Amino acid sequence: MAPETPLKADSWRAWCFLVWLSFQRQARAHLMVWIALGLLGLSLLIVGIQTQAGRWTMAGWSHPRGKGVSHAQHVDHVGFAGMLPWHEPQASVHAMVHGGYYAAVHEATGFFVFSDLIAFSLFTTFLLPLWCIAFATEGLGRERESQNLLWVLTRPIPRPAIFLAKYLALLPWCLVLNVGGFALLCLAGGRHGRLAFEVYWPAAFWGTLAFSAIFHMMAACLRRAAILALLYAFFLETLMGNMPGQFKRLSISFYTRCLMFDRAHEYGIHPERPLIFLPVGGTTAWLVLAGVTVLCLVVGAIVFTRNEYLDVN
Repeated sequence: MAPETPLKADSWRAWCFLVWLSFQRQARAHLMVWIALGLLGLSLLIVGIQTQAGRWTMAGWSHPRGKGVSHAQHVDHVGFAGMLPWHEPQASVHAMVHGGYYAAVHEATGFFVFSDLIAFSLFTTFLLPLWCIAFATEGLGRERESQNLLWVLTRPIPRPAIFLAKYLALLPWCLVLNVGGFALLCLAGGRHGRLAFEVYWPAAFWGTLAFSAIFHMMAACLRRAAILALLYAFFLETLMGNMPGQFKRLSISFYTRCLMFDRAHEYGIHPERPLIFLPVGGTTAWLVLAGVTVLCLVVGAIVFTRNEYLDVN
């Protein structure tokens, strides 16, 4: 048994070096990273403009949507009613009603509006999968494109361990871009955004793990996985993830949003149309995200082990 100990130690050091080397290679910016950073900059600009204009409120919304007067106009009508010659007790009650109505419309709805427009719509269904593609498809894809995969496969490391090492090397970059990018968006959103990050960051974390595992598995199966990953992100996540019925349960963004809704339940945040959205519980959403992560890593490791990669010179 003694001779096996140095061999195991050498294999462990080789695996750790592979993780570190792959991590460093991910630092080299490529086209998808620049696109992701461009989307981040554009999103920050839009959120910053909305924040400076004070638009994180339902004051401009009407009920029903697109019809009738806005909530701000309702508040103004209540204020105009206070100009009538009320007696002192009635005038005091009216002032309290108007103040409470104004605070509810202009101040208390900011977190709901920011969550609906930024956290649920922009980030979860659009930015999160695209930002994961920027790094997750490059773990193996870059090795194949640069013809370095043969060198990696000749190392004294089992192929499943190589696949896992590549995933662990790209994961920090995905987390920095997704969770860090979400944090910047929330900071640009003011106090409502800071509350949103405090509530929603675990969902962003688990969504990043699941998306990264899916796209890393695609890279093991296909030579140019980024193209298929983009089609998956736009069609399955952006389109089907917002469709009514059960189809949306095929998308990762659905379970990410369900986890967000579960954590924001105490703030009164829930799907606008629960009978159409059909959310699942927070525990179920977390189990699905964790299960998809593990399943994709297992399937990807099996495919990576069995593939011959004859396209490598």
